[in-house]
Amino acid sequence: MRFLSLLAYLLVRLLNWTLRVRHVRPEHIEGTPQYILVFWHEQLVPLMGSARWKRPITVMISQSKDGEIVAGVLRLFGVESARGSSTRGGSGAMREMLREARAGKSIVFTPDGPRGPARIAKEGVVYAAQMTGLPIMPMAYASQRKKLLRSWDRMMVPLPFSKGVCVYGAPFVVPRHSDAEEWRAKVEQTLNELSAEAERLIGESRTT
Repeated sequence: MRFLSLLAYLLVRLLNWTLRVRHVRPEHIEGTPQYILVFWHEQLVPLMGSARWKRPITVMISQSKDGEIVAGVLRLFGVESARGSSTRGGSGAMREMLREARAGKSIVFTPDGPRGPARIAKEGVVYAAQMTGLPIMPMAYASQRKKLLRSWDRMMVPLPFSKGVCVYGAPFVVPRHSDAEEWRAKVEQTLNELSAEAERLIGESRTT
């Protein structure tokens, strides 16, 4: 697993070195000292090395074998992980994420992971926001040329030397005693809108 993580890390680093990424509204993330970062699971590969994540930061990663490899890759990028998901080990991982947040770290969720349905947010990120008081920082990525894997989320792998767009949304705070479903829907809508914006911007770049 360590060898596979190292190999994947080197490949992602090499890939990101070739990409030309445009960052849209980076002041949102740069101006927020601590946050809960959210993006769709399909966009994990390009965002591992190209997004402007602040360290220290912790990501919730599933306990599967694939999750072990991803956790190893993120560790090499200087990103910590809490192992668990909505299907296995979730309560323990959530407690760890809350401890990390209370210790001053930012935390990361892919709210449709680890097995989907794709682009349908679960309530875990809302619960974390209610318990910590941290703002949710939405983000999306689109690539001009890419390979979509045959996974449940159609994982995006940008092709070398392609253009990319990383769009940062405005952070928002979830009141502690608010309706979780209402805010879950807001997270889902916001990420879908940002993803559509990123696709539109990368589409415009093809004609300019």
